[in-house]
Amino acid sequence: MWLHVDGAFGSLVILDPKRRHLVSGIDQSDSLAFDFHKWLHVPYESGCVLVRDPNLLLQTFSANQSYLLKFERGITGDAPWPNSLGPEMSRSFRALKVWFTLKEHGMKKLGEKIAENCEQAQYLVSLLEKHNSFVRIARPVVLSIVNFRFEPNELSKANPEVIDDFNNELMADIQVSGVAAPSTTRIAQRLYIRVAITSHRCNLQDFDLFVETLMKFYHSRLRSIGDKNVN
Repeated sequence: MWLHVDGAFGSLVILDPKRRHLVSGIDQSDSLAFDFHKWLHVPYESGCVLVRDPNLLLQTFSANQSYLLKFERGITGDAPWPNSLGPEMSRSFRALKVWFTLKEHGMKKLGEKIAENCEQAQYLVSLLEKHNSFVRIARPVVLSIVNFRFEPNELSKANPEVIDDFNNELMADIQVSGVAAPSTTRIAQRLYIRVAITSHRCNLQDFDLFVETLMKFYHSRLRSIGDKNVN
């Protein structure tokens, strides 16, 4: 049996001393994949896979064609060749931008930015909780992703799909405004607005503006629904 962990961005919380217990045991996996371009702020794209037994990669991907023979001396003397560890025969120098990022900022600073994003998620939750009569937050909020949806009293008797559409339109409104770029997801078959915070440039004022703008769109759409009902 092979245990693979798709670490995506969440596995990098191991750099935050306060939250690294959340990924305790991840080192027991046979392989781990994650993206430097997510929570380590490296320019897109830059993925990484760690494999406990590198010999398995060599057995899988090593090519023995006559034009790819290896010799002890010359440019083929290095062992193993990078192309013997994965499916790409030719590749760009992705590792350089990773090296620059780690060299410039260091692991401690990157871990601090991860912790900051998690705290910003809690701040966003606190802003949304002020509207808890019509905003439902998916809990728990553990890292830096906040999922929530609007369930206005005015639509309490509406079909659930109508409320889903209402939230989807709000998501599009905020995207088109240029204030933020949330996405959507589905939880228990219902559509939620999804905010994933991974930028080192975010500050608390960004979330104030986000919620303020979102509420303006929310009330504007409710008025529009009311006008349609009157007409």
